[in-house]
Amino acid sequence: MTAPDGYPFAALTEADAGFFPSARSVGVPPAIPYRVSCTPAFAAAAVRLAAKRGTDLSALTAAALLLAPDRTPDPGAPQDDAEQAVLDLRLPSGHSDAAIRRLAAALALAEPGCRLMPAEEAGRLEGAVETLTYRNKALAHALERVSFRPLDGKLTQVRDAAQMFGFVNEWCFDEDRVVKRFRELAPVYHPDTGVVACRDRMAQLIDARNLLINHVRTAYRSGPWTQRRP
Repeated sequence: MTAPDGYPFAALTEADAGFFPSARSVGVPPAIPYRVSCTPAFAAAAVRLAAKRGTDLSALTAAALLLAPDRTPDPGAPQDDAEQAVLDLRLPSGHSDAAIRRLAAALALAEPGCRLMPAEEAGRLEGAVETLTYRNKALAHALERVSFRPLDGKLTQVRDAAQMFGFVNEWCFDEDRVVKRFRELAPVYHPDTGVVACRDRMAQLIDARNLLINHVRTAYRSGPWTQRRP
């Protein structure tokens, strides 16, 4: 289960001595203390939902136990090496930790940031993320191998700029093609967000674009390009 971020990750207590005040009068077993281990995010979301409903954790849990079907998946206790929180509740006897953690059902219905997810689905999603991460790294390595090498010194030759953009020579493109090609290459080499982030490549890519556009505008000064200049 996921829960909204930004809540305190402290142990949670519920001093609820007055819970089920009319229990004895209707023959309901008295409430007893329960301590349920859970993740801090789960506990924080439970506290927020209780406050939002104007109630306490014990009453909220009791309602969830009435409403949540038995097949509702148990979010599970945190691993031994994970950060843990404890929900201190007062409920009638006979509940297991797994049943109480089905409070997640109420959270999932009431909190937009929470969602119940079977362990099998979570495993599939984790596997998909690992696959995408591996493919992204493989793509980055492949792009690194086929990428142009930054030239030493300032870029001054049109033929070098054309080669950098993947053009056969300096006469096989127009300004539109230069701009389009630059927009394709820029996200690849952008130093902050590029798959193959490289400040030197990005700088020379900008120099190459300017050189090629200037070449086109100069070479075709007497042609239709003069009509299209901004």
